[in-house]
Amino acid sequence: MADNGRKLFAVIGMGNFGSSIAKTIANAGGDVIAIDRNMLLIQELAETVPNAVCADSRDIELLRETGVQDADTVIVAMGSHLEDAVETILNLKELGVKHIISKANSTRYGYVMERIGADQVIEPENEMGQRIAISLMNPKISDIYQMNDDFAIMEIKAPELWVNHTMAQLNLRELYGVNVIGIRKPDQKRVDINVTGKTEIEAEDFLVIAADANKIATLNLD
Repeated sequence: MADNGRKLFAVIGMGNFGSSIAKTIANAGGDVIAIDRNMLLIQELAETVPNAVCADSRDIELLRETGVQDADTVIVAMGSHLEDAVETILNLKELGVKHIISKANSTRYGYVMERIGADQVIEPENEMGQRIAISLMNPKISDIYQMNDDFAIMEIKAPELWVNHTMAQLNLRELYGVNVIGIRKPDQKRVDINVTGKTEIEAEDFLVIAADANKIATLNLD
């Protein structure tokens, strides 16, 4: 964990997927280490991700020098290179990393990664990197649908600070750029879209919101 008490993430592999995750976390003010053995890719990230390191993750000593072992979650974003991903995951396990997420370009690749120690395997399209990053930054987001690079619709558990307040009182649209477009009760699948200024949020509610994808990553949902 980072010294300031916030979670520390590390992303290994700066292709479209990995760089998207690293940039989104950095832009949201999160702590992230970006790692790739290609110096050109690292240089391209330098302005956005302050802690971008050129290192070969297949070399455990070089990997150790990046500080990756201190990360709360490491994302291995080299799904098209199975051998490299396998060596990297094995190194991360040896370094004691607690939570490893690995990208896989196929179900068969994913099976191998799970067998050697990946805690979670994902098979996303490149443009889904931002979606994963937002979920990491805000674990209370239970579901998210990325409309485009800047706009997302997601379901969240009602934050404690919002409970017992009406929509008019919260003024979420003006303050945070958040639009509550529906409310789902915990024992129901149906979403009530009849939301007005008088609608009051209850403790167990799930809110369907439309929001700026970058802003939602920084929104306090506790």
